[in-house]
Amino acid sequence: MPDLPPSRADNQRGPGRPAKMAPDEQRRRILDAAAARFARHGFDGASLRDIAADAGLAHAVIRHMFGNKDDLWDAAAADLFGQMNDAILQALADVDMNNPRARMEAQVRATVRTASRIPWLAAFVMQAGLAGGERYERLVEQHLRPAYAFTLEPFFQLKEAGRAHAFDPHFLFMLSTNAAIGPFAQSANARALAGMELSDPETADRYADVLIAVLKHGALRRA
Repeated sequence: MPDLPPSRADNQRGPGRPAKMAPDEQRRRILDAAAARFARHGFDGASLRDIAADAGLAHAVIRHMFGNKDDLWDAAAADLFGQMNDAILQALADVDMNNPRARMEAQVRATVRTASRIPWLAAFVMQAGLAGGERYERLVEQHLRPAYAFTLEPFFQLKEAGRAHAFDPHFLFMLSTNAAIGPFAQSANARALAGMELSDPETADRYADVLIAVLKHGALRRA
């Protein structure tokens, strides 16, 4: 089981129910707490009451905002991938989309930064894949497959342009994406073994620099 750091809801929660909390803040706390709880314990191991306790809100608030647990899981998945998609699109806003090398670098750095900020993303997807079933199929069709197709494009462009070694672009995508996301689900190891705090933005950027350098020198041909 990935050793995940506490969610933002865990960190922000005070004793008792916060007074006069805005609905947007309630929603944010619930989604953070739900994603982290589903990542640690899977769908079956996470209860709405535990999620409400993590968020510092009454159980009835979740029911009112999201309905049942299945609906909350869908909302948490959409929120996680929405944050990742927004970060990548923002990073690509100033990038020449006809330059696959620059696009690949921007995508990797945005993915690392987002995974540092929401480290339970990798474990959330892993738990869904292990459980399988209709819930995972929804995740694939609504979020994973579109993200996969979009972020895979520069790897095919690099290969077609002769700028990448004769590696399967799917493998390069898997390598870069898992390396960009996976370590943040194991941030306790980095803290215990290397004294690194991966949630620190500067540390995350230094990690992104290394990952991009490894990809450029190991997978891409020199211009």
